[in-house]
Amino acid sequence: MDKKKVIDQLNKAIELELTGAMWYLASSFNVFGFTRPVIVGFLREQATESIGHATKLGEKVVDLGGTPVVKVAEKKPTKGSVKKILEESLAHEQRAVDHYASMVSLVADDVVMDAFVREFVVEESEHVAGVAKMLKEM
Repeated sequence: MDKKKVIDQLNKAIELELTGAMWYLASSFNVFGFTRPVIVGFLREQATESIGHATKLGEKVVDLGGTPVVKVAEKKPTKGSVKKILEESLAHEQRAVDHYASMVSLVADDVVMDAFVREFVVEESEHVAGVAKMLKEM
């Protein structure tokens, strides 16, 4: 396993998670209507989970001898309908699945890292499925 490449990809994942956390929080401010309590709760739960993911990733970077890079990309909150917000959520979660899945080949020869990365693939895939179900009737 090329530790430098893995650390670089973990740091990109930290940025992805932190950007998502800030986007989820900021977008939650722009939800209106009858379903607001449920959707705001969902978005803020996702923000909290993303921060938790970033924390686990940062710890793993240190375990591998690297330095976590805490960076958040500029991403404006989504305004408009709940459907539009959920569509952007779905796209974000799919980007996360794709990123973690691309890391599998980098860590294939390290059973611990392989399990660590695959756990993220599973969790993010479950998020994609859940958001897709939310959008199904919209």
